[in-house]
Amino acid sequence: MPSDPGVYPLGMDEQPELRRALFRGYRRADVELALARATIARERVALELEATKVRADEAQSEVEVLREQIAEHRRRETELLAALDEMRDRREAIEREARLRAEEIIADARERVAGIRTEQLKEVGELQDNVEQLLGLRSGLTATLKRTIQEVGGVLERLAGNGGKSEPEDHAPEPAPEHPHEHAPELGIALTPFSADSEH
Repeated sequence: MPSDPGVYPLGMDEQPELRRALFRGYRRADVELALARATIARERVALELEATKVRADEAQSEVEVLREQIAEHRRRETELLAALDEMRDRREAIEREARLRAEEIIADARERVAGIRTEQLKEVGELQDNVEQLLGLRSGLTATLKRTIQEVGGVLERLAGNGGKSEPEDHAPEPAPEHPHEHAPELGIALTPFSADSEH
């Protein structure tokens, strides 16, 4: 595009008509005018070409800037995608570790509960055995005390029955108690709890 919008270069059909001279050739003024117009047209074309080159260089610079910006955006996008992938991998690793840790804690808790339950069952069994042994001992002791009471009662009854008979002189009989069974109620009272337990 010409630098001056009001002036355009002359086309082939717009060249000035060269008039012939009187004797030979063309008139000098017409030739000089044609050369001047051609020079001006050539200079205008050169200027327009230079301006076009400048605009092309500017456009190329803008293209390079845009390309750099696009490359920068792509680089940042790649970095963001890499960071996102890394965060995703870390999240999955954390979730996997947390899941494994939770499973370990649950398994350990179940094992402890099973151990405690087994220990408690063992203690309960031992306690039941001890209770059975104590019940057996109490039953044996009660039976022994009953037999002892019966034997003591029989002895007291025999002593009461032999109270009027004479004893050998070398063995002075001890005075028999006026009431031979006066100690029997005390023994019976003392042994009542054991008798009651044996009945149950």
